[in-house]
Amino acid sequence: MERKINLKFGKRNKKILKITVIIIYIIILSPMVFFGSWLVFNQVRSPPDYTYDPILQYEDWTVAEAGNNRSEQHKSNTDMIFYNNSFYLIHAQTKWHLQDTKGALVILKSPDASVGSWQEVAKITMPNTDVRDPKFANIGGRLFLYYLPNYNFDPGPNTTFYTYSDDGFQTFSTPMELEVNVTCSFSNGTKQHMLTAGWNLWRPKTPDNITWYVLASGRKYGEVAGTEHDSDVANTITILLKTTDGFNWDEVSEAYTRFGNGEACIDFLPNGEIISTFRVGSMGLPGYAFGTPHGATVIGITSENFTKWWFSSDFQTRFDGATLFTINNRTFAVGRNHLGPRDDMGNHFAKKRTAFYEVKNDRLVLLFDLPSNGDTAYTGVVVKDGSVYTCYYTNLINRDYAWFVGLAFFPKTEIRMAKVSVTGLLDFADSINGGT
Repeated sequence: MERKINLKFGKRNKKILKITVIIIYIIILSPMVFFGSWLVFNQVRSPPDYTYDPILQYEDWTVAEAGNNRSEQHKSNTDMIFYNNSFYLIHAQTKWHLQDTKGALVILKSPDASVGSWQEVAKITMPNTDVRDPKFANIGGRLFLYYLPNYNFDPGPNTTFYTYSDDGFQTFSTPMELEVNVTCSFSNGTKQHMLTAGWNLWRPKTPDNITWYVLASGRKYGEVAGTEHDSDVANTITILLKTTDGFNWDEVSEAYTRFGNGEACIDFLPNGEIISTFRVGSMGLPGYAFGTPHGATVIGITSENFTKWWFSSDFQTRFDGATLFTINNRTFAVGRNHLGPRDDMGNHFAKKRTAFYEVKNDRLVLLFDLPSNGDTAYTGVVVKDGSVYTCYYTNLINRDYAWFVGLAFFPKTEIRMAKVSVTGLLDFADSINGGT
């Protein structure tokens, strides 16, 4: 009798063990199966059918292909300038989106930006350091390049280096870290001017080809910025700087001091004041990998000669990697479209595009997307001879990856060029509701 009871309990224990093993397998394998299926879905999902109003006279082409060299397959972070009768385009070249200490900034040159006309003229590197987010500026006839070294696996630059050239980067100066002159106000009422590094310069602009302005994000108070090379933006602010020589930058005003922000672009209004966009991740509230309804683009307007700032928030996208430019006293921009407004703005597992917008004083007006998907945007713009040329990067356009898929699993990206007519862009913007 006792033996029968033991056998009965033995069978029951085996059954419980079997059920437990099955449950464990389900718990472990189900997410893997789901995620694997999702990756396959991203691979087979058809890209959008991009069509454009003929009024735009739209054209696009590839400037730099991803190629098959895994150490150079990720092309990203572009900028472009017309300098000494040539187009200059720069992009980062790495193995993937994340930190690559063997990466480089590649400078290309073309007489007309056309297909097949681009020739490499220089590579900018730093020993054992990831380099990204390059920005050109023609200051006093000298071509400056500002860029951000990144010291973190999950990129979070927090200082700027610069180099310059007088011959289109056939030769160039040894890169140096940029220190800027900021004004610190203390609780006892005193002020102190401090020369500090640790500021991320975005895109310099000038209203008169004499004085140049740029928005820069970093830390002014407390611990000296740049000493830790951390990627936390929670306590960063954005300040407006100016220069006449490209070397010596002085603070004009504190621009945006809330929520942690960056990648702030500027251009100039008809009255001479500044219009700007700030990328704001979450308005100070939680939300990262799966996004947040509080991700936004903040539009800033100055008054009193750039010393006072007024802000409006637009929740239809978070303007990553944008460029502002002005045509006929109207401000336009090209940057990342998060396909919003949405409750999960910035969701790593959502689709994103590079898109044209018109920038109003209080809102963005979406005009059209460019062929793009996955890891995309970080643009450059040149307006020349009646056309707007825009460079940007994207995962291969025969796919429609979510951002994280393109970033982590299929990191091949290419540099593309889009071209539209100036008059066509203006007319098309007029045709969009709210675009006039």
